[in-house]
Amino acid sequence: MSYEIIKFVHILLLVFWLGTDIGVLLLARRFRDSGLSVQTRVALLQMAMVIDTLPRICFIAMLPAGVHLANAGGWLAVGTPGMVGLWLLAAVLLTINMSAAKHIGTPLGGRLQRLNWSVLAITGAIIIAVGVASLLGSGPAMASWLAVKIVIYGLVFLFAIGIDWLFIPIGQLTAELLEKGSSAQVEAGITRSVDQTLWAVLAVYAATLAAAYIGIAKFNF
Repeated sequence: MSYEIIKFVHILLLVFWLGTDIGVLLLARRFRDSGLSVQTRVALLQMAMVIDTLPRICFIAMLPAGVHLANAGGWLAVGTPGMVGLWLLAAVLLTINMSAAKHIGTPLGGRLQRLNWSVLAITGAIIIAVGVASLLGSGPAMASWLAVKIVIYGLVFLFAIGIDWLFIPIGQLTAELLEKGSSAQVEAGITRSVDQTLWAVLAVYAATLAAAYIGIAKFNF
């Protein structure tokens, strides 16, 4: 695959990742509006969960696509076995991630979510370690800007776990909303959970945009 094609794919992944995720964010915030009917609020939340599929795909696909781009641009030397392994890893991560989202609110979904968090945490930690090792001169040979970008991307894995973890109470609160209707306690819980999740979402946005700008400017650190 040529450098131009993989660069185009990389840009598309960024656009669809952040672009659609903003839609998820706006729908989740609208879900807090107690002035809307319960049915409308639940429909908004369900729509947000459907749209959230695309950011999840793009976030994970960025790993092999980014390495592929760096390899094609001559900034990183990764052989064919390594690239195949990264794409297979992304497929496994995506399968676990999407399965956890599909079965959310069930015992199976809980187990899959814990597995999802574990593999994301391990993958993120490894990515950060590779970037830091490169900066210290003991890891893969690469420019300092690329190493910093890799570290930031690894942090995004941890922020993504934070989003899912902070959003957990919404499942139970939505069930109470459907069963008992709106109450001050339920509304306070919904507002608190959505607002807390917002900070993790903003951290993802900031980190992703910072990594993108570093990739364009190619600063020397």
